[in-house]
Amino acid sequence: MSQSNGCLGTTMKLIAGFLALLVILTLPLTLLIFDVSRVVFSPEILSEQLTAELIESGVLRSFVTDQLLSPEFLGRMGPGDINLMELLQDLSPGDRETLVDIVLPSGWIKSQIAEVFNALNSWIDSEEPVPKLVLDIQPFKDRLMRGGAEEILEMIVDSWPSCTTNQNEEIQQALRRSEAVPILRCEPPEPYRERLMSYATEMMMEALREIPPEFVIGGEEIDPQEAVDMMVMKDWIRLVRTLSRSIWLVPIALLGLIMAFAIRSWSEFGRWWGIPLLLSGVFIFGYALLTPLAREQLLPRLLSDIRYESPAVYEMGKLVVEGLIDVILGLLMFHALLIGGIGLVLLVVGWLIGRRKATIPSIEKLPSPYGETPSEVEPPGSQIPPPPPVSPIPEDETTVEGPEA
Repeated sequence: MSQSNGCLGTTMKLIAGFLALLVILTLPLTLLIFDVSRVVFSPEILSEQLTAELIESGVLRSFVTDQLLSPEFLGRMGPGDINLMELLQDLSPGDRETLVDIVLPSGWIKSQIAEVFNALNSWIDSEEPVPKLVLDIQPFKDRLMRGGAEEILEMIVDSWPSCTTNQNEEIQQALRRSEAVPILRCEPPEPYRERLMSYATEMMMEALREIPPEFVIGGEEIDPQEAVDMMVMKDWIRLVRTLSRSIWLVPIALLGLIMAFAIRSWSEFGRWWGIPLLLSGVFIFGYALLTPLAREQLLPRLLSDIRYESPAVYEMGKLVVEGLIDVILGLLMFHALLIGGIGLVLLVVGWLIGRRKATIPSIEKLPSPYGETPSEVEPPGSQIPPPPPVSPIPEDETTVEGPEA
């Protein structure tokens, strides 16, 4: 019977050791997946990183400035025969940045980024086949109609050289014919300058009134088959999100099985839980150290197509992805310290408890001063000495009858 019990105990220890190895291998990987999921499926983290890496750093403003003031864009946006490229070519770099700040204020961009990510997150849980993203243009319009347009026109006109005599005569003749003030890309003297400003401001206000208060991206009707494909993709996204958020429970369940198979005391609890958790923390820390090296090698390959098509978009995408990776690394470092610290504490506490039990002598094993074990020596008072012998009562001689004569 004792032999069968020994084999059973050995088998349970082997199973527990195999489970501990699985914990060491799976816990770092599951926590990595969990941390990536926390970042990728969090609108708050995404919008915060996008704001920090693109807006607060000034990268997006420089990109938008180059795009808005590029010849291609200005050529498409110029109303009528007006060449916006010629009108804006005399602006200084500081004026260009000020113009972009007026057209696209940073506070408005931040709010729109947050709204877009919140809409995408809501779309994943909805039954709509395509996301409906809405850009609120009303604050942009209000900013321009409440003085922003005049500021822009002032900067543009101030950047122009003064009108020559011939140009001033051309302006006078146009006003005598009751025509609109011609835009000659020069700064006319007063009162012609004021009339030019009034005319240009009115033209800009009319263009602003035609801009709708909201600009909807997506949400239009699509082909039924495409709608089915989008819903299937959304189901996969939901499944991945659910599994990635709960996959870390698998190694925790394995720790529970280890407790059932091998843990029978606090010292064993410290060893069987402490060692796997401590090694898992070390492996997670190793992931955190190797991730920057993998990022330098893999990120350019993943964004190689964008890199050659649009270098500016590639640089912005790289900044955003690197920022997200830094957030994931921060979470990994926290979990490495947390898991490794818990494992170390359990291991030390279990070792101290085992050592304390080993140093406390058992009463049954105390040495006897007589060279015998306490089990062989009767305790004091267990042997009662016999009473002293009592002499017999002497007989009375008078009562003793003698022999008959």
